[in-house]
Amino acid sequence: MIEFNATTKSSITVGDTTIATEIRMLEVTHLRYYAENPRIHSILKQLGDSVTQEQIERKLWEQDSTKDLYQDIKRNGGLLEEIIVRGDEVLEGNSRLCAYRHLLKNACEKKDPNEIERWSHIRAKLLPDGISDELVFGILGILHIRGKAEWRPYEQASYLHRQKETYKKKESDLAEQIGIKEADVKNMIEAYTLMEKYGVTDPSRFSYYVEFAKSRKLSDLSENKEYLPPNFNLEEQLSEWVSGDKIPRAEAVRDLPNILKDRSARTKFLSGNVGFEEALEIVRDRHPETASSFYSKLKRAKEAMSNAEVLTIKGEISQDSQKRYLIIDLYKTARKFAKDVGIDIQNAEREKRPRDK
Repeated sequence: MIEFNATTKSSITVGDTTIATEIRMLEVTHLRYYAENPRIHSILKQLGDSVTQEQIERKLWEQDSTKDLYQDIKRNGGLLEEIIVRGDEVLEGNSRLCAYRHLLKNACEKKDPNEIERWSHIRAKLLPDGISDELVFGILGILHIRGKAEWRPYEQASYLHRQKETYKKKESDLAEQIGIKEADVKNMIEAYTLMEKYGVTDPSRFSYYVEFAKSRKLSDLSENKEYLPPNFNLEEQLSEWVSGDKIPRAEAVRDLPNILKDRSARTKFLSGNVGFEEALEIVRDRHPETASSFYSKLKRAKEAMSNAEVLTIKGEISQDSQKRYLIIDLYKTARKFAKDVGIDIQNAEREKRPRDK
């Protein structure tokens, strides 16, 4: 028999703050889903304004993870870890509440009094009513980003974005709080901000925007406009490409700078005459280093020599014979390799270099 009125003292620690809590059994029908929980928040963004508790529950139940949780709870005869509640809102454990309600519904349909009793109440950790939203978010971040019960990346980004915008948290402090790199925090917030800006609500598209945020090459393209048409908004265009499935996968965003920097590929892709993969093939035919680590290494070696301070290098090799012979060996190796692959160096020196643009 479940003793519904039993209470156990407990606590939660966030940083330097320890919050006194109580653990008790609560009626599942009296609890509400917490709209500010990032998982619930992502559901609300897809459904629009004036979303009901019933709509949230239907969306939660559609998720495979909730159905898996339902089976785990049923098999174990209850929760392994209590939900966290403030007032009547479930701050943490919304999927567990949804699973319990479905278990109760099934028990009621079977008219099984023992099962009805089992699933009508859920073990909960109660926070004080006056606890601030800022502290609540601190708890959620530790549980879902640093802890085991991870949110999806989009939900993590939603949390980080609101911590920065609503509570004016620094990216460096957020990184330290949840145990990830500051650069990752910055990229996630930037990606989420772009999705908000262009009205993209599908969480599965988030990884495309993270790749965009991470790319220094795309950032440079957006700023200097050397390769882009007049008044071309790369951020807005990316959203159209992603929404229209013009970019085959998130990782392919990394290849977008190569397409936009090549005149032929860029013209055909932007006009819609070729798709992304076809445009990338044009680039790879004209710039082999974009497709092969071998050619990429050759290009970096060439750039290192082209950008070197000649007088500095002359002084170094005059003092260090190993550095001098490294350059000699490189020269010999390059000539031998060119001969082995059928390149006549003397004739090749008279050839014009293929244009990049």
